[in-house]
Amino acid sequence: MSQEENASYEESIIQKEPHAKWLNRSLSKLQEIFQTNQNHKAKSANKKEKVLRQTPEILPFLQIHDDYIVLKHGVMEILQIETKNIHALNEADLNYLLMNRTRFLRSYFRSYKEIILNFPANTEAQRTYWLKKRKQTTNYVRLEYIDQKLQEFDFLERERSNREFFLFVYADDKQELADRKQDALQGMQQAFPLTELTRTKKEQILFLLNNQNTKL
Repeated sequence: MSQEENASYEESIIQKEPHAKWLNRSLSKLQEIFQTNQNHKAKSANKKEKVLRQTPEILPFLQIHDDYIVLKHGVMEILQIETKNIHALNEADLNYLLMNRTRFLRSYFRSYKEIILNFPANTEAQRTYWLKKRKQTTNYVRLEYIDQKLQEFDFLERERSNREFFLFVYADDKQELADRKQDALQGMQQAFPLTELTRTKKEQILFLLNNQNTKL
């Protein structure tokens, strides 16, 4: 090998050497990352999965009866609040309504909660009426009109909802609950009267309250 060829060969080695060092460093870095990922996966596999608490352990309800609901700590009752169209009242009636409402809030110092829920529109009474009329007529035009009304009821129950208001009354035992329930009924009588609910209605309320993204 001539002197010029020897110098050219040495120069090419010098030029390639930094590239080789960079390549070695990159390979070492990739090996470190791979080893870190493998260790992380091994730790994740050995780590026990966190088990969420069951729903019965979270919710306070134990049993539901016709006139009260048993909780883990005490009992409760659900009453429905009869609402009024305050926009249709004159100033004197509105002040009288608010005065009675204020009197209840000042006198009833026991534990209670007011809940607002959206229930599907209930057209059962109207549907029963028109179904009865349908059986009593043979007129084609009349039957067509009744069928249209029934379709409207189906649409309302499927697409519309009513906002309903409820009062939760709490107590330590059943006897105390009966007394507090009576106090609430009397205290709200002049403002927004309370009505008792069926067991089915109470079950629907508790279901919607704990499944707010679900429809009945």
